[in-house]
Amino acid sequence: MTPRDDSPRSPLRDAILAVTAILVAVALCIGLGVWQWHRFESKREVAATIRANYDAPPAQLRDLLPAPDSQLTAAQDWTPVELTGHYCTEPGCVLYVRNRPLGAAVGFWQLVPFETADGTVLIVRGWVDSDEVESAPAEEPEIPEGEITVVAHLRPEEPVLGDRTNPAGQVQSVNPAQFADQLPVDGPVHTGAYGDLVSESPTDIARPRPLEKPETSLGPHLSYAFQWWIFALFFPAALVVRARRARRDRLEAEAAERAATATVAADGEDPADVPPHGPRDPGAPGAAPAGSRIPRSRGGRPAPARRSRARTRDEEEEDALLDEHDR
Repeated sequence: MTPRDDSPRSPLRDAILAVTAILVAVALCIGLGVWQWHRFESKREVAATIRANYDAPPAQLRDLLPAPDSQLTAAQDWTPVELTGHYCTEPGCVLYVRNRPLGAAVGFWQLVPFETADGTVLIVRGWVDSDEVESAPAEEPEIPEGEITVVAHLRPEEPVLGDRTNPAGQVQSVNPAQFADQLPVDGPVHTGAYGDLVSESPTDIARPRPLEKPETSLGPHLSYAFQWWIFALFFPAALVVRARRARRDRLEAEAAERAATATVAADGEDPADVPPHGPRDPGAPGAAPAGSRIPRSRGGRPAPARRSRARTRDEEEEDALLDEHDR
């Protein structure tokens, strides 16, 4: 059995532990607040870009992507462009991007190369529901043929999702550089961006379901940041309140001890003989009755109590004989 450690704890050690815990908690809260602030700033920048570009007049592709390997910048995201050309309808051109949500459903994006004089741009024509049995599109919407004009929002390329194997006619992400060499197109393929279809004309062919407009809400990140920073202020304040209460309790205990010592000295008792919590309660068991005085010697200390001696039988007989003699 492990022996119990009843040694008193050092006040200095307790103070060091408390301050260390407070510093760790404050640093954690400040760090979480900064993290939420960065998320807020990131969303604010994205929302500002969407509001500035989404409904802007269409630009020309060569102005945004002058070369096939040009990368779309963050400031150019969601910028609409007008393209004139034709879709690639050859076998192997139409691809479907897996695991794409629309509302509460998960399906596919229909991804088709659109060939122009400035190069080929991959266009997401819309969302297609998935088959209930197989991991495949429930339908394959028809692709318009011939020369048409499309308007699409440019988006940056998506990252490659590891070493996943793509089923035939399907891809995991829209990364044009990953499969540009496999497309049966004549001109170069723009690998730094793809298009999210807005409109196509002239055509009577129904397109897949359009994608939803991007969200511009900033979310609760700003309020979360200030909440974490307020929590960071709470811990030092709690430490100050605790220290003040401990000091008040110590002063009250010292004042009570001085009052008890003064009361004992006024009654003529030796303060050293007084219990630590003051004089004994008159009503406590073993205490002297209220108002009685304890016999004392000349030095002020209580006089020793005299023991009464029981009378023996011989002493009683002597007293009886003396009484008869006196008669």
